[in-house]
Amino acid sequence: MSHYAGQGLEREPFSNSPDPSFLLATRQHATCLQELEIALRLRRGLNVVTGDIGTGKTTLCRSLLRVFAADAATDVHLLLDPRFDTSEEFLRVILTSVSGMAPGPELGLWDLKEALKQQLFRLGMVEKRLVILVIDEGQKISPENLEILREMLNYETNTAKLLQIVIFGQRELEPTLAAMPNLTDRINVRRRLRPLSLAETRAMIRYRLAVASGGADPRVRFTWPAAALIHLAGGGSPRKTVRLCHMALLEMLVRGHSQVGLAEARAAARPAPAPQSDPRRRAGFAAIAVICAVLGGLWFSLGGHGPVLGPAMGVVTQPSAQTEMQTTRQAGQAVSGGGSEAQSPAQSLNQPRAAQAQTRPAGLTTRGVSLRPDETTGSPQPSNKVTLQPERDLGPAVRVKVDTTALPLLQVKTRGTAPGPAEAARVGHTGLRADNQ
Repeated sequence: MSHYAGQGLEREPFSNSPDPSFLLATRQHATCLQELEIALRLRRGLNVVTGDIGTGKTTLCRSLLRVFAADAATDVHLLLDPRFDTSEEFLRVILTSVSGMAPGPELGLWDLKEALKQQLFRLGMVEKRLVILVIDEGQKISPENLEILREMLNYETNTAKLLQIVIFGQRELEPTLAAMPNLTDRINVRRRLRPLSLAETRAMIRYRLAVASGGADPRVRFTWPAAALIHLAGGGSPRKTVRLCHMALLEMLVRGHSQVGLAEARAAARPAPAPQSDPRRRAGFAAIAVICAVLGGLWFSLGGHGPVLGPAMGVVTQPSAQTEMQTTRQAGQAVSGGGSEAQSPAQSLNQPRAAQAQTRPAGLTTRGVSLRPDETTGSPQPSNKVTLQPERDLGPAVRVKVDTTALPLLQVKTRGTAPGPAEAARVGHTGLRADNQ
C-alpha cells in the first residue's frame, strides 16, 4: 500500500478480511484449531465452535481450511450460507458439492439420502479419502436440517464416520442444539470463543504489524495507553479491535505522527455523530400538520356543510314582533269594522301568535340562523344571541285572514236595557251578539 510505504509496511495491517495469516495463536484459538484437526483426522464426526459476533470464528474457519488444503487425500467442502427452506434443497446442495454432479429434479428426499450415502461409501471405503463438510454461519441452520446432519452421521463403518462435519456459528445456535439432545450427544469437539484480554489485544496488534511489515521490525507502534483505550472501546472483540486500530492508524497519518498515541486512539474510539434531519423539512411538516388540524376543526364546527351557506344552512329573517302586532291589529279592525276597543274573536285567536313572537328568543333553527329582535328592549335591531329553537316555533311566514263566519255566535245581553244604535250596527255588521250576564 502506497500510503503505508513510509511506515515500513508492505500490506495493510488491519484489514477486515478473514486472512488466516493474521490469526494470532492465542491459547483458546490455538487449542481449538489443534483439537479440530485431530478430531477430523481421526474421523470422529461432528464438531461445533460457537462464539459472540467478531470473536474470530470465520478467521479460525479459514485457518482450518488452510491446514487441509495441502492434503491430497482430503476433500474439504465449505458451505457459507446454510439457510434453506426445505430439507430436499439442503440435501441437493450437499450432494452436488460432494459428488460434483447436480442430482436430477425427479429425486425425492429418500432418493437424495441414498445417493449421498452411496457417494460417501465410495469415497471413504474405496478411494480412502477424508470428506469434510465445513459450515459457516451455523446459526442459520433450521432444526429440520440439523436432523438431516444427524442422519448423515449414521453413514459410518465399524471404525470411522464417512462424513466429518464442523459447524461455526454464533451463540444463537446453542439453544437449538440444547433442544436436540440426540444430536448434542454426538458432538466430539465443542468450543466457545471468548473475547480477548488486554494482554492478548496488545499481542494481536504487535503481531499484525509484524506480519504487515514482512517480518521486519515495524516503524509504527501503539503506545500502552492507546492499546488499553482500544481494548476498552472494543470490548476485547477482535473485529472491533481491528477496526479501531485501522481508524487510529489513519488518524496518525493525518496528524503526521510516527506512533499511535492516546489522542489518536481517542479520536478513533469517538462515536460517530448521529445523522440529523433537515430543520426546514421538520418545520414544513409541522406547518402542514397545523394547517390540516385547523381546517379539520373548522369543517367539523360547520357541521360538515363547509363554509358555503346553502338551502340547508341559510339566514332566515323572521318577522319582528312589531310587524306581527300590526298585522293582528289590522285583522281585528277589519273584523270589527270600526276602531272599537272591544277584542274580537279574530284578535283573540291571533293574540297567542303575537305574544309568542314577543317572547320568542333569537335562535339557530334547523333551517338556518334566525335573527330576532331583542326581547328585553323591544328594539327591532337583530340580537347577537344564537340559540337552538325547533322548527315548529317559527310560525307561518304569511298571515291569513281568519274566516269569522265559521266561528260560533256569542250572544251579548245587557241587563234591563236594549242595545244602542252603535251596538246594533256592530252586531248587524259582524253577525255577533254579546250577552252580558
